[in-house]
Amino acid sequence: MNSDAAGSTFSPFDWVQFPEGRARFAGTFRCWDETGRKTFALELHGREYFGEIKRSYLENQNDYNIAIDAFGYGRGEDVGMPGADVRGVFTADDEVIAHNLVIQLTQAGLEYADPPTVLDQTETSRFMGKVEFQDGWILVAAEVGGTVMQ
Repeated sequence: MNSDAAGSTFSPFDWVQFPEGRARFAGTFRCWDETGRKTFALELHGREYFGEIKRSYLENQNDYNIAIDAFGYGRGEDVGMPGADVRGVFTADDEVIAHNLVIQLTQAGLEYADPPTVLDQTETSRFMGKVEFQDGWILVAAEVGGTVMQ
């Protein structure tokens, strides 16, 4: 992580370099369905890919974890669009890298003097420390008999 991120005025929208690659919070996009979605971006294979990051509230409706539903969109405006053909397809190794980058980005975001709104905390609403990756959050190609299947 950039050494100036903790407690500084470092913008959460700037790229942060981690050992596995670069990541950033990408802000809120008005997406294909006119819904405002909070997004993050990862750089994989020299390309920027977007995903949605949101709160998953606990039973008390105050405290929350972070949920990652879908990732791999080439444009922020496309985040949340249904269908596998609008997202990139990645390798199992890419999935591990992306997973680690999201967790590291979330931890870095907590250290910002002005964290992204998805990580805002108050005396009555706290991030409980878990990042939940939903089934199918990333499309992974499986190599079967020499052919790649989605």
